[in-house]
Amino acid sequence: MKPDNAGAGVDSSATPGSATLALAFDLDGPTGDAMLSGALWRKPGYFTLGAYGPHRAMPRILDILAGHGLSATFFTPSWVVEQWPELCRRVLDEGHEMAHHGHRHEVFFGKPEEEQRAIIRHSRDIFRQLLGAPGAGFRAPSGDWHPRTAQLLAEEGLLYSSSLRNGDLPFRHADNGLIELPAKSLFDDYTAFAYHRAPNFPSGLDRVAPYRPVFNGWRDEILAAADEGLMVSTIWHPKVIGTPGRALLLDEFLGSLVDSGQVHVTTSCAVAEDWNERLPR
Repeated sequence: MKPDNAGAGVDSSATPGSATLALAFDLDGPTGDAMLSGALWRKPGYFTLGAYGPHRAMPRILDILAGHGLSATFFTPSWVVEQWPELCRRVLDEGHEMAHHGHRHEVFFGKPEEEQRAIIRHSRDIFRQLLGAPGAGFRAPSGDWHPRTAQLLAEEGLLYSSSLRNGDLPFRHADNGLIELPAKSLFDDYTAFAYHRAPNFPSGLDRVAPYRPVFNGWRDEILAAADEGLMVSTIWHPKVIGTPGRALLLDEFLGSLVDSGQVHVTTSCAVAEDWNERLPR
């Protein structure tokens, strides 16, 4: 899993004065631990909390992106694609990318290789059947994966992953050629906004940060990345960042980045394709 330092090309891929923002959302819906354990079906609150993302938040987010002429990546469990196919087709029709995030948001760490491969193949089959394309990218649910996951993704024909938290620029996994777009946890909206009751998450940590300082911190980090010519990838969840008040600030935030002239906002796949073309294996 170590990067190929010769192929990473840190100096040649950095352009001081401009940052690349791989604008990415994790469209989890109600998938995750509660679905995998079965608790989801006994507690309607679990389902409705997750379903808020595709049902209520996504239309706001898509309208915001359209208003700024921006394209984004939506890492989406294939179970969500099955339940909301029209929404997912709208995502593609409006110029965004649909990428993989497991089938039911399974944590890949600790799973046997063949079970991981089966999830990857099943998800790609659903993408082909319902969306007309297999999908080029993957984000590990919860950011956790098995040491062999990158190899399996490459073998199954994926171009890139955006799962690890270890850098400011894309790099290539040396043993399999998969491109990695690192995404820092500080750009995960769960760290600031995700506290909920019934279900209680995170357990024992009852806090939601004031909205504007969080967005200001993200803006400062991205503009500082522009000074060094770096890449930033977000880990935003529609059910978290897409409430009315947060969506209002998201609209303002994205507008300020566009107006700065220092940030190139695009999809994860576009970043991976560009990097792959400029620094081939």
